[in-house]
Amino acid sequence: MIKKFLNNKLYANSLIFFIASLLGAFGNYAFHFLMARLLSPSSYGELQSLISLSVIFGIPVGVLSVVIAKYTAEFKAKNENHQISWLFKIFTKKLFFLGLIFFLLLLLAAPFISNFLALKSLSSLIILIVSFIFVFLAALNNSVLQGLEKFKALSAISIITVILKIFLAFILIKLSLAVSGAVLAFVLAGLIAYGLTFIPLRFLIKSMPLSSLESAQSPIKQMLNFSVPVLLIILFTTLLYNLDILLVKHFFDSAVAGQYAALALLGHIIFFLIGPLIAVMFPAAAAAHASSISTNLIFKKSFLMSFFVGIITLAFYFTFPALIIKIIVGANYLELAPYLGWFGTAMFLFSLISLLSQYFLSISKTRFTYILFIAVFCQTALISIWHASLWQIVWIMNGVMAVCLAGLAVYYTKTLNRYDFCHHSNPKSH
Repeated sequence: MIKKFLNNKLYANSLIFFIASLLGAFGNYAFHFLMARLLSPSSYGELQSLISLSVIFGIPVGVLSVVIAKYTAEFKAKNENHQISWLFKIFTKKLFFLGLIFFLLLLLAAPFISNFLALKSLSSLIILIVSFIFVFLAALNNSVLQGLEKFKALSAISIITVILKIFLAFILIKLSLAVSGAVLAFVLAGLIAYGLTFIPLRFLIKSMPLSSLESAQSPIKQMLNFSVPVLLIILFTTLLYNLDILLVKHFFDSAVAGQYAALALLGHIIFFLIGPLIAVMFPAAAAAHASSISTNLIFKKSFLMSFFVGIITLAFYFTFPALIIKIIVGANYLELAPYLGWFGTAMFLFSLISLLSQYFLSISKTRFTYILFIAVFCQTALISIWHASLWQIVWIMNGVMAVCLAGLAVYYTKTLNRYDFCHHSNPKSH
């Protein structure tokens, strides 16, 4: 049974990336373990708000990642390596200039952002903004690796990055740089990781003769058409995952915002664990769809693995909340124990929302966007109206996630499932 499991490409890649992500998650939580102890609760809340802000700023990066990974996987399935080379070279040039433009625009907006989040100083925000000069290029390299299903390389790079981030953050904070030091560690580790991605991609650079690139058919028009709905989908899923932290930072005092930041950190563990399974599913489903092979089995296997991981994690949240809090963020946050299981439930539901969304994108189905939009609208409106306590925030998160997931499940059952079975008569499956 073990041999059969390892011989299945989806399971094997999932296992590799899952183990590496566990190590990476352990490293990330070691990082936050240090930050929660080296920084005051208010400073830690500021760091978490900046991290959430970087995710929201990075929505265009997320769009790029989905589009590049999808087309790379499709070209790989069709053995069109010259198209992958073309994609890599052309986008490297274009995204360098896009990063510079993005950096300048965010720099102009920095004072307004700092005022909204009540940041103590502009320096940490400026450091974060500088990272956008190369963040698009890093996303391009990572997405090509994902589309090529080079999960061993991605895993190794992610582990090295986490180790560097911890080491650099510890040194910089000890040098009295506080939040700015922690953010600078993020940026420097990311820059080094970008350089490392060229090692597994060197074959693309060497195999890019001019004749091959000139003969490649430009997929730019199709990619742009696909990018518009992807932008909306990534925007809404990112807001669902991060907007609560920013709203709490805005509506609550700094101490409570710091407490909620720690709760979000703990709850997000579920998504960090399920995320690698989603990352492995995406190129596999995209390649199968491009080859007119049914994708249902790929999705169902990924869903079952994600559900299993999520339920086990939730069992720990509800059974040992105080122990988990002490280990990860420290005894100063023990008052969060009653919230942990229920906030974790919201994050489990979000993980399944993300899984369904990525599956739909892998097979070029985007009409579910309105479901995500309604969820984000309800989340924003409800938290803006009811924010008297953290319990209100937690219940709003659960309600919104549950309704959104139910909508996506109906969409899958009544539309996607029927479509996939009707239009894919090839019995082969990954």
